[in-house]
Amino acid sequence: AIVAILARTDPQPAQSIYLTIDREFQRQVQEAFDGLPGAAVVIELHTGRVLAIASSPGFDPNIFEPANRNAATLYELLQQNPYRPLFNRATMGQYPLGSVFKIITMATALESGLYTADSTYDCQYEFKELFDRTLYDWTWGHCQNELRTTGECKTRPSGMLTLPEGLMRSCNPWFWHIGLNLYRQGKGNLIAEMAQAFGLGKKTGIEIEEAAGKVVAPDSELAATNIAIGQDPILVTPLQVAVFAAALGNGGTLYRPQLIEKIQPIGSAPTKTFSSEATGHLPLSPENLKIITDAMREVVANPRGTANHRFRGFNIPAAGKTGTAESGIAG
Repeated sequence: AIVAILARTDPQPAQSIYLTIDREFQRQVQEAFDGLPGAAVVIELHTGRVLAIASSPGFDPNIFEPANRNAATLYELLQQNPYRPLFNRATMGQYPLGSVFKIITMATALESGLYTADSTYDCQYEFKELFDRTLYDWTWGHCQNELRTTGECKTRPSGMLTLPEGLMRSCNPWFWHIGLNLYRQGKGNLIAEMAQAFGLGKKTGIEIEEAAGKVVAPDSELAATNIAIGQDPILVTPLQVAVFAAALGNGGTLYRPQLIEKIQPIGSAPTKTFSSEATGHLPLSPENLKIITDAMREVVANPRGTANHRFRGFNIPAAGKTGTAESGIAG
């Protein structure tokens, strides 16, 4: 027999969570990976709403259905998969940003007052400004590969470039020079501070688990050159990069990425709604922001731009920045 009722909560109807995700677009983004490892984040420029977020390879959530007789075996296979399908690369993966970081180095250079859009640098194969070693531009690596495969080097150094052209050509020596010059003038912390102002080195505030990444100031001349082109020890998540790229495109406002639209019971009004939330503003003058975004447009539109061959025939105006990084990190 019931002696006493200490507490009782009447059952409530279930509530539905509505996401900002565009379902069909999300499907297309996931299929574009074709099983290859990687991540993609697409954010609405002026709101921060996440339209698609994907981590590949994925997995079948039915594996976690308690009634699935094969659940234990399938889960074990997931755990053994070297591509780590249970790991959310989009929000938890921390990687060197590579040449996309040159956007931040360019922003630092312009805002420092030491460089303008008309500043020039002769971009050759070799960078010899360090006392103890020579660094090589990406064009040198391409040339060496061509010599090995065809016996002829067709990729030539980029030559004399303005700062926007340096971004368009992704000239490593230009940005090594900026990082090293700032460091030698006692301003080596400026690039790290700009990166933090772009939202790197801290969590974005999205409603799911995420990593903070890593931003540090250089402690040597070599570190200053590495950081200037987005190599270790700088680490970012794909989500962080999408957030600051959206800010560049919307005039400079950083938004907290929004994944949830509303929570609503069936047949009733929403019990909670979510809206856009600005979290900061890029510390760039309107003039310098335009210089950077115009250069990003040239990356795609200019025949010499490093992304031009990927967008030929693409009818929608686009801007971007290519990037390749060296890392010992798996995944």
